[in-house]
Formats: sequence, structure tokens, C-alpha cells
Amino acid sequence: MSQLDAVSAFGLLLQNHELRIRFASDRAAIIRELGVAPSQSSFFYNLEIEQLDSQAESLIRKRRAEVAHLIPKTWCRLGADTDSQFQDYADRSAWPAGHRRHVTDADAFCQFLRMNAVPGYLASEHHWVSFLAGKQSFSARLLNDLIVNGEERWAAQFCFRYKGIAKTRAIHF
Repeated sequence: MSQLDAVSAFGLLLQNHELRIRFASDRAAIIRELGVAPSQSSFFYNLEIEQLDSQAESLIRKRRAEVAHLIPKTWCRLGADTDSQFQDYADRSAWPAGHRRHVTDADAFCQFLRMNAVPGYLASEHHWVSFLAGKQSFSARLLNDLIVNGEERWAAQFCFRYKGIAKTRAIHF
């Protein structure tokens, strides 16, 4: 691996729980693995593991809150498993970047739920956040899990952009 500056290496430590565990037990090996420039390695030797973990957890909480805001019905349906499901997803995935990172994160989390057949996953909310994450002008899907008055219903869900604003409508059966 090429040499990383301290900020990039610190970011990798914050993002990767497994890397932080390994860092706590052998700092020198991880500093070498990350390719931190020797002139910047003293910063890592002086890091307090508890503060590093605390900062990482704070960032995960922010990610969770942003994703929960975008898929509220799915989030509620996950129930007591919500935090552990999101942590499992976050531990396995790269952190999205850019100004649309929260929508990208919500879409990737929904993909994780679908691929793992997690009870509570709603294809209707996934369709919506996938549309928001993409650039298409229109998308339509026939779904069997649109929530209407607290019940799952079959519906044709339409997502579209009108004058630059994303909207969704559905015809339920």
C-alpha cells in the first residue's frame, strides 16, 4: 500500500471496526499496514483507543439517524434488531462519500436487508431511495408491501422528477 497521510489513515480507522480492534492490539503493525508516513506515525501511537471508539460510534449514530430518516417504515419494522442490523451492514460496507451520501447509504442498507432476507425490509421504500440515489427521471414498480393505513397492500408505485423535485405516487389494490 502506498503511504497515507494521517487524515486518510485516521478516517480508515474510524470507518472500520475490525481495523480498530487490530489497532488496539498491535499499533505498529496497523501503522505499517496502512502505510502511514513515518513522520506522522507518532500521532497514531498517541491515540487513545476509547476516544477513537467513541468518535467512531458517534459517526455511526449519525449515519443511522440519516438512514432512519429516509426509510422510516422499514426502520420501525426492523424493531429491536435495527441497531444490530445497521452495525452489521456498516461493518461490511464502505462509507459513502459526497453530498448524496445519506441517500446512497440508505439504498445500500436496503440492498443489504434484501440480500440477507431480513424481516421488515420494504421493497417500496427501497424503490424510493434507489430512485433518489439515481439520476433517472421516472421509475415504476409493482410491489406487494406498500403500507396503506397500517397494512401492506399491492400497489403500482411511481417515482418521478418534476421541475427538479423527486416525488412518489402509488395506486394501491
